[in-house]
Amino acid sequence: MRNGVVSFAQRVRDRDGKPWQEWTVRAGLCAVEEAERLLRQDNRADIYLSQAVFGRWRSISDLTAIGACYADLDYHNVSRWRGKAPADVVVALLGHLEEAMLPHPSYILSTGRGLVCVWLTELLPRAALPRWNAVQKHLGAALETFGADKRAQDAARVFRLVGSDNSRADYDRRTVGMVWYHGSPEAPTRHVFGTLADEVLPVTHADLISLRTERAKRKAEGKDKTAPVKFLSAATYWETVLTDLQRLRAYRCPEGPLPGGQRDAWLFVAATAISWISPSEVLGREILALGHEAAGWRDSETKSRMSAVIKRARQAAAGQTVPFRGFEVDCRYRMKVSTILEWLRIDPTEQRAAGLRVLVDEDRKRELNTERTKASRHRRGGKDRTVQQAERRKMGEKALYLRASQGMTVAELAAHLEVSVGQVHKAMRQAEQQ
Repeated sequence: MRNGVVSFAQRVRDRDGKPWQEWTVRAGLCAVEEAERLLRQDNRADIYLSQAVFGRWRSISDLTAIGACYADLDYHNVSRWRGKAPADVVVALLGHLEEAMLPHPSYILSTGRGLVCVWLTELLPRAALPRWNAVQKHLGAALETFGADKRAQDAARVFRLVGSDNSRADYDRRTVGMVWYHGSPEAPTRHVFGTLADEVLPVTHADLISLRTERAKRKAEGKDKTAPVKFLSAATYWETVLTDLQRLRAYRCPEGPLPGGQRDAWLFVAATAISWISPSEVLGREILALGHEAAGWRDSETKSRMSAVIKRARQAAAGQTVPFRGFEVDCRYRMKVSTILEWLRIDPTEQRAAGLRVLVDEDRKRELNTERTKASRHRRGGKDRTVQQAERRKMGEKALYLRASQGMTVAELAAHLEVSVGQVHKAMRQAEQQ
């Protein structure tokens, strides 16, 4: 389990009249012990548990790991299934998945008035969120006839705790429990996320590899003029921006919220990033959580300051566009890296010290490219550049000696040293310059 916390919540009215209490517990054994404690107490009604692990708070912006895809099926809202026994709905559901050639869940829970289907996977970092969101969206669309809740597709979702009670359900169905599983109840089958995504999404990685192979073939034949990809997709770009923003905030203010004068700009950029990676149905909640965590703002203050970002995201979800340079484009806000650097006054020292990857100037970008090239060469078993230069100089010195002592030509030297003529020329030139 990744380091971090999971969220527990219970729907109870406290002394202040709040209908919802929520708290966090360290992931792992502490979370298991907390769940057992809650199930031993007198009031076991309406207890919830998050499906992901977070740094400090339950929000997509603070997500550290997620290990499952899921679908919340409110089948009691669908006339065809209303009043049916959970087991009967499960049989129909599994048949529907088989007909659609989609993988079975790891397990299915009865939540009193609906079902929760869970596809367990390995733990995924937040960087995988764009593809994870795509899988969630397609699973929800495939199960729409069973009342799939579009508002329950985000990574910060909570579901009812197994063994707790649903106060709104009929008495004989009020206890939340497993009604179907693949594998065993204690250890249901876990999917490999890459394989699950390939089975769910319309274009798989195998398809992409095939397309790239065909493109490489056309390029070799001189028939393909497509330039190499130089940019991240919108979702992956903004996820990386959000990660950089969190690193910057941790570097500047490791102990608490941002100081006055930095909050508005940081929150606006962060909210813009979230609008590109979070489902529109939960965007408002995510931005409110981030406003409280990063700036200490009340919900009303965050809403008033970030209303434009939320409005644009909802317009985009509704299919609205805006004209830009003669084209109709997504109406969510966009910001250049140079603009973000200026707004947040991120200097080169901070870029290095905070470990930023995208929010960097051109000089730092070149340094990062050099670092990535070195790391890639090392992974492929390549030698360090200084070692290569030393070996080349040594070969050049040997070639110069053989040419002077034995009168060998460059072609003869290349054959003797078992390298190309060009390599001999380069090695001799380097040796002469030393």
